[in-house]
Amino acid sequence: MGLKIRKIVFPLALFLTDIFAVYISFIFAYWFRFHSGFLQVTKGIPLFNLYHTAIMVVIFLWVVIFVYTGFYEERKIDIFNEFLKILKGVFLGTVVVAAITFLYRDFTFSRVMLSIAFIISTVVIFVSHEIIRIIDVYIGNFLLGPHKILVLGEGKIADDIKKTLKHVKNFEVHYSHFSDGHNLRNFIIEKGINEVIFSKSQISHDEIFKISSVCEDTGVDFRFVPDVLELTRGEIVIDEFIGIPVFRFKSISLYGWNFFIKRLMDISVSIIIFSIFAVPLMVVVILIKISDGGNVFFLHRNMVGHRWKRFSIFKFRTMLPNPEKKFSKEEIFQLSTRRGEKAKYDPRITKIGRFLRRFSLDELPQFINVLRGEMSIVGPRPQTVKEAETFGEAGKRRFKVLPGITGLWQVKGRKDLSYEEMQRLDVYYLENWSIALDIRIILKTVPAVLIGRGAY
Repeated sequence: MGLKIRKIVFPLALFLTDIFAVYISFIFAYWFRFHSGFLQVTKGIPLFNLYHTAIMVVIFLWVVIFVYTGFYEERKIDIFNEFLKILKGVFLGTVVVAAITFLYRDFTFSRVMLSIAFIISTVVIFVSHEIIRIIDVYIGNFLLGPHKILVLGEGKIADDIKKTLKHVKNFEVHYSHFSDGHNLRNFIIEKGINEVIFSKSQISHDEIFKISSVCEDTGVDFRFVPDVLELTRGEIVIDEFIGIPVFRFKSISLYGWNFFIKRLMDISVSIIIFSIFAVPLMVVVILIKISDGGNVFFLHRNMVGHRWKRFSIFKFRTMLPNPEKKFSKEEIFQLSTRRGEKAKYDPRITKIGRFLRRFSLDELPQFINVLRGEMSIVGPRPQTVKEAETFGEAGKRRFKVLPGITGLWQVKGRKDLSYEEMQRLDVYYLENWSIALDIRIILKTVPAVLIGRGAY
């Protein structure tokens, strides 16, 4: 619980102090440029009220940039890297402000003042971050308890990690050899563990994924020392934690601010889609209804969503009503080409249904699922219960986020991809999500749908 509180309080404290730091820095820069007497004023002193209003806009822009550049994602132990991150964010913010004032001729920041603000902001933000870090370590440890680390495994590397941790202050270290999911979960909860470091020779990949999954479910950080073969995999990040190289899985990117921004974008785009395509959608509804008198919508039931919740996907019906009456179970089974998915040539599909499938128009009602919070516009491919039960530990990570109407699998070939390729693309998306990636996928989905590549 202490770690969960810290993961909320620490970024929030940084966020609020950054707002204050930027404000103070620009106020000081204004005073130093125009009223301190250290610099010559040749063109008159601009009104403070005008500059103060502009500073409010700057604060908003800079905070957005800070969030985008990852100011509040993780606590960094390396002070130098922390300074470089702050320098990068402040520099980017300064460039954006300079560009805006260049384009908006009615108001221009003094270049000297902007340079002073850049230097002061970098220093003040860095100092405030370090102060909060010290407060987090000492006062946080006093109020919420020390940072508790569990070292799992055995062997020389595990022994070296134990020796190193003995010399690190403010850590409470626990040791254990067991790694089965049930006992590990109980131990983490009972001892209030905040972080797990794992090292063991001759270990299967599934065991690593199980431990990682337990840690992720309990909100605990997970780092490990893998075998040499694992170093070639893209899901691993080298981390100079505690002064020695350890490794950790790339965490899922869609949480906190990222989840909020993505959800807001999903709702906005869904409303726009329904507004623009209201008339065409009504035409499709009428055509389906008058073609055979059956239901307009088809509910794809028993789909597995976020955190294994069951839900039904809305689609326009593209098959004949009650196809089981016209085809035997054996015939229907033969029509499936891969794990119960749609066949290329299926006599059950109606004429209007074939057109809808060709251009993926049958999936438009899924925006209802998006508005209901069951799906996202971009995300991992939705899975049935039977499909989900066949996944290994790596594949199960996709159920930690909302499934998507489209995704990397959609723009990379859709159903022409193998099942393993789809799963690999989904995992990549989880670990590398960004707004830019979502936009690229959406833009690539449009031509993929129009061409009808892999759709049937």
